Amino acid sequence: MHENMLRKFTSCIVAVTLFVLCGFTTNVRAGACIVPQPLKGQEMHVLRVDEDALPSDIVLPRPRLDGRIVGGYKVNITDAPHQISLQTSGGHICGGSIIANRWVLTAAHCTAGKTAEKLKVRIGSSQESTGGQLLRVKEIVQHEKFNYSNVDYDFSLLHLDKEIQYSDNKKAIKLPEEEDQFMDGDICYVTGWGNTQNASESRQWLRQAEVPLFNHELCSEKYKQFGGVTERMVCAGYMEGGKDACQGDSGGPLVSKDGVLVGVVSWGYGCAKPEYPGVYSRVQYARDWVRKHSGV
Repeated sequence: MHENMLRKFTSCIVAVTLFVLCGFTTNVRAGACIVPQPLKGQEMHVLRVDEDALPSDIVLPRPRLDGRIVGGYKVNITDAPHQISLQTSGGHICGGSIIANRWVLTAAHCTAGKTAEKLKVRIGSSQESTGGQLLRVKEIVQHEKFNYSNVDYDFSLLHLDKEIQYSDNKKAIKLPEEEDQFMDGDICYVTGWGNTQNASESRQWLRQAEVPLFNHELCSEKYKQFGGVTERMVCAGYMEGGKDACQGDSGGPLVSKDGVLVGVVSWGYGCAKPEYPGVYSRVQYARDWVRKHSGV
């Protein structure tokens, strides 16, 4: 009975059930959050959800960071012209980055189970629900090694059906090369339209937070109860918490001060929680894969 009940509760599409773990105070939008499976034999120190509906010995596996910008501030799209809003007929579900005039890089968990004809990309707007331009997605190229259970290889390319005409509010971000070095403590910028955990801060307008790159070994230690982090991941955030991405920001950019795309918003425990930095897909690791499939 416990297995069946757990399966029913391991999807963030059931918004009311998972608002505690995902950090929401309102309903979760469909497709915006997933919950990977825990490691067998690992003790899971995670918040219980709807304890009246679950047996006392069931806890949920690690939540996906799908991202509100927490502890951030409003910016204009001209400050992050690479930022896009990935949308379905229901509206915004994820972020992403323009990497070429017909290519966008986002997270694989944003495209998993979806078809290209159901997706659109809003570009050139500071608001996720209006302005700019809506482009159709011609093709989804999801990383063939994407692992839904541990969120590894969380990369997906979107091939657009029309070329983007670059301007001040829409242009490609620079991709890292294999030899580039990013150091612990380097300040990066994460942007998106996700929830803010603050009723006075609207998620309709693009927001940004500054977060330092977090030591990989220490990050893996902090997340050891969830299986740690792999070499395809990079962490960013403060030990004391307070600033982070969260639900709605998945797939969005983590950018260095030099304007290089360091990471893709992927997952994490809570949002801006002390000792749990955000976990991002390491773009540098996927550089050859991006080049192979997009030519970029």
